[in-house]
Amino acid sequence: MSIRTAFVTGASGFIGAHLVEHLLSQGCEVRCLVRPSTRAEHLQRPGVVRIDGTLAESHDYRQALVGCDAVFHLAGILAAIQPAAMLRTNAAGTRRLADACGSLPTPPRLVYVSSLAAAGPSPPERAFRDESDPPTPISVYGRSKRDGELVLERRAGRLPVTIVRPGVVYGARDAQGAQIFRAIRRTRLHIVVGFHTPRLSLVHVEDLVPMLMAAAERGERVTSGNGSTGSAGYYLACDDSEHPTYWQYGRRIAAALGCGVVVWPLWRWVGWTVGAVAEVAGRCSGQPSLLNRDKIREATAASWACSAAKARGQLGFAPALPLDARLRQTAEWYSEHGWL
Repeated sequence: MSIRTAFVTGASGFIGAHLVEHLLSQGCEVRCLVRPSTRAEHLQRPGVVRIDGTLAESHDYRQALVGCDAVFHLAGILAAIQPAAMLRTNAAGTRRLADACGSLPTPPRLVYVSSLAAAGPSPPERAFRDESDPPTPISVYGRSKRDGELVLERRAGRLPVTIVRPGVVYGARDAQGAQIFRAIRRTRLHIVVGFHTPRLSLVHVEDLVPMLMAAAERGERVTSGNGSTGSAGYYLACDDSEHPTYWQYGRRIAAALGCGVVVWPLWRWVGWTVGAVAEVAGRCSGQPSLLNRDKIREATAASWACSAAKARGQLGFAPALPLDARLRQTAEWYSEHGWL
């Protein structure tokens, strides 16, 4: 399958911005669904067609899907004041988009960028999670992304779907990652919850984006009714050559920044208290906090290590550089753009 015209949700975000650039470099026309209030200057360029609208109103974008070879669905929310709102938003938006795609005479291939959180931590009896392991999400965010996956499974008989579950995505333009780099550089502290932090699955955004393209062009399709055990059409995405713990990750970031760092572990009850207080503050301000009990739940899991063997074998996934080189690249970008 050759992609000439693509439709992208979440194009104003971190991964979406990189995906749009890559699509343009391949000579594609890119149609981007963007909230009317979002400026997104990086989308004001030849080859990009901006569609003002939201996933909540499919009539905003239905016509723009006509003639698209592939749809990349990256949009979603990471936090909400009420957990039920996240469950509704991430699943309902996916359902509307899928139904709009499925209503076309020739539905486009839909690539859903889900999350390792939808799969859940590594099974306790195994060193790595792979696509054959049943999903066991432990956070509200993870369950919301899993709900989106189930929405697509139920429509897979009509709509060609491939689902990618990245681990922690990092790289240039990542505002959340910049907070960690900035805190380490300014305070020389890396705060963790607990004295045994989970192993991580990391993927650089410039390695993830070509994998998304490959998933659209030649990836497996989800089988209708996969349920809890089916793995057809699913791919995990991470550099599985190593899985540093979050404790070690802070030290590797400090090395990339050229500074020292002290890892400061909090007792778990302190972490849970901080998460709860941040939630209350978010409700009072009307702005949901990314630091919440949901994230503490993920931060205290035993391990998030997963295998990318399936993506390597079927999609040719191959990280271009090792972790430390990628972290140095990221630190340099943050420094050059005043994000530190």
